[in-house]
Amino acid sequence: MSQAEIFLSWRIPFVMFGRECLVARTNAVDVIKQIYGNGFIFLGYDAFAVFPDGKRQPITDFCASFSAGNQPSINAATDSLKNDPLQVAHYVFVFKPSA
Repeated sequence: MSQAEIFLSWRIPFVMFGRECLVARTNAVDVIKQIYGNGFIFLGYDAFAVFPDGKRQPITDFCASFSAGNQPSINAATDSLKNDPLQVAHYVFVFKPSA
């Protein structure tokens, strides 16, 4: 199942940008809750500013990367998003099935 199909099944709004699903900051905590609640392995996220002309700019200071053996708690993961600056408007999440 593709990430777009997963987000649709979770009723998480997203925008396709190339092959990536960008999720608005306002929906980011819901994505993390779904990742953990559905037994996926959370591998991280990339943060982006998205401009009116449709271009995006990665904000590498506010990206996160985890390994399967080094998962943050759900609270730590959601808290890290809440501390990102307002210029972070969208995220691309990286996760995989646990089995």
